[in-house]
Amino acid sequence: MINLFEYLNYRDFLRDAYEERHASDWRFSHRYIADKAGFDSSMFNKILQGKRNLTERMVSVFADIFCNDAREKSYFANMVAFNQAKTHSESRQYLEKLVATKECKVEDLAKDQFEYFDHWYHAVIRELVTFYPYVGDDAALGLMVRPPITASQVKSSIALLERLSMIKKNPETGFYEQTQGLISSGSESYSTAVNSYIQQNLDVAQTAMDRFDKTERNLSTLAFACDETTYSELVEMVRRFRREILAKVSQCEKPNRVFQLGMQLFPLSDPYPPPQRRGRKRRIRGQEALDQKQLEGGKDAGEVDHV
Repeated sequence: MINLFEYLNYRDFLRDAYEERHASDWRFSHRYIADKAGFDSSMFNKILQGKRNLTERMVSVFADIFCNDAREKSYFANMVAFNQAKTHSESRQYLEKLVATKECKVEDLAKDQFEYFDHWYHAVIRELVTFYPYVGDDAALGLMVRPPITASQVKSSIALLERLSMIKKNPETGFYEQTQGLISSGSESYSTAVNSYIQQNLDVAQTAMDRFDKTERNLSTLAFACDETTYSELVEMVRRFRREILAKVSQCEKPNRVFQLGMQLFPLSDPYPPPQRRGRKRRIRGQEALDQKQLEGGKDAGEVDHV
């Protein structure tokens, strides 16, 4: 029996729920769902494939078809809103609603994942215990962090890292040490939580220029133009570089400080010419004048001045 509360992705739920119902009743088909929802029979498959989203009306229709009571319908609606959220804050809002549901079977794991990535200093504490002889002096460990964190934050961080099996206490030395425990990337909460973590670290990075002398920091930025093929190659270069960094630091035998390396690669402009969607042509400011100049023997596109 399919349990709705074991899902954080509504498309996965709809796929599994449909297959279960169809296996017991051949009349429960894509056409049956299309008739109930009032759309083309191919639409349900497009929804399962992620090619179409659910509208508000369709959420209500699908909830009537696949949910048993008001609690399930509410959970289903929040799950759709979570999966289709357009912003990080909206995604976080609906994820919190899902994991707060009493019946939610992924509650403990999702909450721990969310808490870990929602505070930048958890990763710092995990690295600090590899060389700092922590035995319960929360305030002292908190002062090792830059910027410093409170003793209560250290205490909760240590508890969380233990719960996630990311650190453990060595019974012989009494000190904590790092383990190979990792957050599972299979959870639907993962991308939302990671976005929060990146956001936190960007906030910390903003103050690094004021908190550290230039001899202790290396900050730089670069703007450039390229095409989609080159961009894809750059993404892979960044991934390789990250792997090389991890391989290098894994060889460090006596670490004594925690560092952060931030790498961001994102567009600073729209592509040119802009893509045309659904047959609607986007007007390009100045394009008509440029075309006219070219017809009259004026500048070519490579000589257009910036304004």
